[in-house]
Amino acid sequence: MDHDIEVRSYSPAKSLGYARRRAAMMLIVATSIAALIGAVIFVAVLESEWMTGGFSKIADFMFGKPVWAIVAATSPLAAALLVGYGYMQRAIRGRASRRSETRF
Repeated sequence: MDHDIEVRSYSPAKSLGYARRRAAMMLIVATSIAALIGAVIFVAVLESEWMTGGFSKIADFMFGKPVWAIVAATSPLAAALLVGYGYMQRAIRGRASRRSETRF
């Protein structure tokens, strides 16, 4: 029953300089990957004629029935108002809880 217990400690960075160099390298790699993906998407949209037919059909559908165009145009506004309403409700509840704590 008596066994030696091996205790290992974890040290993520050998020094502060090493941690900064590692973080900088990770940032450079992540930025490079994102830039490459962004460039591929940009070139694909810029040089693609194959999307013109699909977008033309979508535009014909949207402007054939103006209600769909209006809904598509106002949906970001509606989403922003909904998010703002949620933040407002949270602030009202927080203010009410702070007032109830100060009364007692």
